[in-house]
Amino acid sequence: MLAEILAEYLKFFPTEKNALGRLLQQISDEENLHDRRNFNGHITGSAIVLSPDRTEILFIHHKLFNRWQQPGGHWEGDDEPNPLVAQREGEEETAAHIASYLPLDTANPLVPLDIDSHQVPARDHKNEPIHWHHDFRYVFVAKDENVRPQESEINAVRWFALSAPETQIIKRTMAKLARLSIHRE
Repeated sequence: MLAEILAEYLKFFPTEKNALGRLLQQISDEENLHDRRNFNGHITGSAIVLSPDRTEILFIHHKLFNRWQQPGGHWEGDDEPNPLVAQREGEEETAAHIASYLPLDTANPLVPLDIDSHQVPARDHKNEPIHWHHDFRYVFVAKDENVRPQESEINAVRWFALSAPETQIIKRTMAKLARLSIHRE
């Protein structure tokens, strides 16, 4: 299923094939991408949460990375990438109430708006070396702007204007929101 989702994604964004080379190779090699102990790379999911009027984006200030970023986390079990898992992560970290999911492709709602493969720093206290995350990013609209941080991992939760400097950490994702006009009704 993961290979099919990625193939559909690349139909929308064929120029990203090289950037996703590691993920493609791991799928070809039939690696277990659900195992967070697979330090060659494993899948994660992020929730791009827009305000009810779709003019702001919800970010967390992550304790480990010491920066503002979208909420997200590791897949649990053998779930394939899907919006429900990303939504769960977004709700857990921010206590946001999600009103709706905005699929990139209504014919195939499992296709994310963005897939970003990136290195994650080592975490010695968890015995984790530098490793790779393949982050599947899905877009949601919140019911309201009431949020609070999951204090074990998050310093703060805050709404930012879509054009705020902090959103540049997910610059490609933000460009897709604007280009595809899915952040507007």
